[in-house]
Amino acid sequence: MQDKLLPRTGLWGLIKSGKKSREAVIHWSRWLEIDLQALRANLKALRELLPENTAVLAVIKSEAYGHGLEEVARVLSQEGVYGFGLSEPEEAFRLRKAGLALPLILLSGFEPHWLPEILRLRLIPAVTSLGMLESAADFTRRKGVSLEIHLKFDTGMHRLGLEPEDLKKALEILRDNPQLKVTGLMTHLACAERPEDPLTRKQLALFQRLRASISRSLPSIRYFHAANSAGIIFLRGAGGNLVRPGIGLYGSYPSFRARARVKLRPVMTLRARILELRNLKAGEPLGYGPLYRARSPRRIALVPVGYDDGYPRSLSNRGFAWLRGRRVPVVGAVSMRCLCLDVTEVEGVRAGEEVILLGGPEEEVPVDELAELAGTISYEILCALGRRLRRVFRDV
Repeated sequence: MQDKLLPRTGLWGLIKSGKKSREAVIHWSRWLEIDLQALRANLKALRELLPENTAVLAVIKSEAYGHGLEEVARVLSQEGVYGFGLSEPEEAFRLRKAGLALPLILLSGFEPHWLPEILRLRLIPAVTSLGMLESAADFTRRKGVSLEIHLKFDTGMHRLGLEPEDLKKALEILRDNPQLKVTGLMTHLACAERPEDPLTRKQLALFQRLRASISRSLPSIRYFHAANSAGIIFLRGAGGNLVRPGIGLYGSYPSFRARARVKLRPVMTLRARILELRNLKAGEPLGYGPLYRARSPRRIALVPVGYDDGYPRSLSNRGFAWLRGRRVPVVGAVSMRCLCLDVTEVEGVRAGEEVILLGGPEEEVPVDELAELAGTISYEILCALGRRLRRVFRDV
């Protein structure tokens, strides 16, 4: 676990050790703190909502929603998940290289040229079209190998998935290609956070009809799954024996209504240190635009986080941070590598003090609230921050 903070500079440095020199990146003082105990607690909280013996396929695509692919997979594998949901082979390669042997499912299907790697990495692809099914059949037939797959049906989201009308043709292809082993049937719910929505009810009913039809022809199917985090919280797994939690694992809620049903803890906290402080006189502008002009004398703290780090520019004059036990507003334009906080009401603030820009041990800066202020969703903010900022993992 790395807790040391590096000096506040953005330069590359040379570290000399004996006769050798090596380059080291010296960072601005901003970092993501990833609370692995919170990750464990969130998995436990979601499991408590489910029928006994429901398997968990943890969704860790997109760098585990920005939280760190390998480390998140390591922790969740210790907690007994069935496997992991991914988006592309590169993620699977990293996990296999790290020694992970659990099942890995490509949730969004595949491109035909991925098939050699899918086989080599022992992946289970979701099949989302007849063309994809035919590609898998042709490849495995030519190579003389078998391949485990899950069939994904579109039940009303109209995004990825076989059409219900494709069922007859799909069964014909599978009958002629016994090397394709169907072990799962899946769909994706468009608005599981609204169980009363007619679309949700329609999707669940159609999925149950497909399940009944396919089970007679494909007794090898072991897993039936439709529930994401919202499906777990509002539908207790949507009648499946496997669930696919994503955003809930990381402490964010699929809707504000979900807060009344389960207690989750933020896994990601964005921390930074104040670079310097400026005094604005009444009427003076601040930053680009200028989008802000002081109505009275203000004390402004500059923090080295900007939209290049994944902090939304749309939080200009809207966002907030946490400093010494209280909220302080973001003022002016969020720029590429800097944002400004109005700390006038906090007495004696100094350069080097730490602020929380997202998350916090008591959810001081809820990602869901920031997302609403920014006009986006928590998924986008978490993924964006996780692309660039360094992570410090805590497991205590």
